[in-house]
Amino acid sequence: MRTRVLVAAALVVVAAAAVGCGRTTEGTVAMTTEAGPPLSTTTTTRAFPSAPDDPSAPTTSPTDAPVPPPGDALTLTCKQYIGLDQATRTATIREILKDQTTGLSPSEADIAKTLADAVCTFLPDSTVAEILLGETPP
Repeated sequence: MRTRVLVAAALVVVAAAAVGCGRTTEGTVAMTTEAGPPLSTTTTTRAFPSAPDDPSAPTTSPTDAPVPPPGDALTLTCKQYIGLDQATRTATIREILKDQTTGLSPSEADIAKTLADAVCTFLPDSTVAEILLGETPP
C-alpha cells in the first residue's frame, strides 16, 4: 500500500510540473527611457573645462578666425579631403554648398560635413562635390 501512495504522489508532482511548465502569462514587456548606470568608470578631460557635454558643440574657440576653403573645393577628392584639418573641411563644405540648389543649404554645413566625413572614407576617388551634390560639378 505504501508503494501505491508513493507512486500516486510522484504522478501528481510530475503532472503538476508538466502543467505548470506549459502555462504562459499574457502581458507586455516593461520599457523604460531612464538612463542606466554608467558603462565604465573612465573619466575624460576636455580642452575647455566649462564646455558642454553636447557632442555637436563646436570644437573651436570663438576667437578662432574662419579658415578659407582650398581653391579647388569643387574638384577636391575625398582622399585629399580626409587629409584636411576639421576647420578646412568645414570651409570646403560651405564653399561647395554656397551656390548650389540641392537638398542641402549652406546653413546645413554640419550635416553635409558629417555625410562627407562618412562617405569619403569608403569612396576615396570620388570628389566631395559629387557626394554632396549627387553629380559631377560644373
